[in-house]
Amino acid sequence: MTSQAAQHFNDAVRRDVAGARDQWRTLQDAFSTRGITYGGKPMPTFLRPQFVDHDTWTAMTTGATRLVRLSERLARSAFDGRLEDLLDFLHAPESHRVLLRLQPLGPDVALSRVDGFIAGGLVRFIEINSDAPAGFGYADRMTEVFARLPLVAQMKATDPLEIIGSVDALVAELRTQARVSNPRVAIVDLATVRTRPDQEILREEFVKRGLDTVLADPREMEVVGGRLVAAGHAIDLVYRRTVISEVLAIQSEAPGFFEAYAKGLAVFVNSFRCYLSEDKAFFAILTDERFASLLTPDERDFVATHVPWTRRVEGRETLWRGKTVDLPSWIDAHREQLVLKPSHGYGGDNVVVGSSVDARRWSEAVQIAMDHPGWIVQERVEIKEEEFPIFDADGQLSFESLKVNTNPFYVGGAPVGAVTRISRDAVINVSAGGGSVPTFVV
Repeated sequence: MTSQAAQHFNDAVRRDVAGARDQWRTLQDAFSTRGITYGGKPMPTFLRPQFVDHDTWTAMTTGATRLVRLSERLARSAFDGRLEDLLDFLHAPESHRVLLRLQPLGPDVALSRVDGFIAGGLVRFIEINSDAPAGFGYADRMTEVFARLPLVAQMKATDPLEIIGSVDALVAELRTQARVSNPRVAIVDLATVRTRPDQEILREEFVKRGLDTVLADPREMEVVGGRLVAAGHAIDLVYRRTVISEVLAIQSEAPGFFEAYAKGLAVFVNSFRCYLSEDKAFFAILTDERFASLLTPDERDFVATHVPWTRRVEGRETLWRGKTVDLPSWIDAHREQLVLKPSHGYGGDNVVVGSSVDARRWSEAVQIAMDHPGWIVQERVEIKEEEFPIFDADGQLSFESLKVNTNPFYVGGAPVGAVTRISRDAVINVSAGGGSVPTFVV
């Protein structure tokens, strides 16, 4: 059904190229006027949204929820609950550990985004993003804008679409976590980030729903009379949008923010301990035979089906599909099956896809990973490609086969939406040159 919906959309574009071109220009204008911007420009996008059939959508969203909850549980039980041993396994920097040793007032993981791929009817997840997951505002606003396009609206006759948003559930979750009946929320991130418009959209939508909300930079916050204060107002809940590495870089400039976290003066969503189960190296705990006893047989089957084989890069023997291999030499010899990633990276930085580089570049990357602890190797997941209509700067139409990455959100287990990223390259990320479209359920 999904491929049929995409084909129906593309055929409609071919039948009326001039009309489709006008809608593409309307879409660009709407992104600008509705605040769907990135780095001061309209968010990179494509004319066609992503269509996912209902059964695949159910498998993807229930799988994402199960994966987040399983990972959060294992983060507390691995190494018999010894936090320092887990931090050692993750190669967590000492600056991170100071925060991670604190027992937070709020939940470890209330919000997340799980990055996944759909191929051959199978859902595979490659990362969990719980450390300040972005895109809730962008996704809901893009969904709203795309739904108004005549190309999308006319599909109701052949491919009824279900539009699933996330902001309502996000507001409800923040109210639940705030522990007071009428909380004041601060959406907190560095004022200079390129995704600031995503937060501005959320603030607008939160206020519409009666949730008192301000935007704040961590450096603008202070503790006054035992309360965390931003923009002259006491804050009950910090909706943390700044990732741990970025906020630690300005720690000396934001003493109030860190004091409030350490003393539990406000609930932080997510707490910094979300880092434990979202670090890329954590997938090694899920898939490494050394930790198999932490999972039930059913959980092991779930992980084997939906999570790619992942290991820390280190000198050891391990299992690959039931066979014992010497990890470093095996990695070097199986380039096209693997991906190398820094454990603590984000935005697609320094990711090396073996099938996209030659043998010499791959061997160099393997050596770097061996010499600098904190890298993982992961089985390369098949990336689905779909045909999308593309208008160039002169308005000329072409159709390209592009790589698709569908990422469901997690909001306390409530039914929420997803965002899809599209790219010509194997590393699919907006900050790495991709584009973003909304996800519609057929």
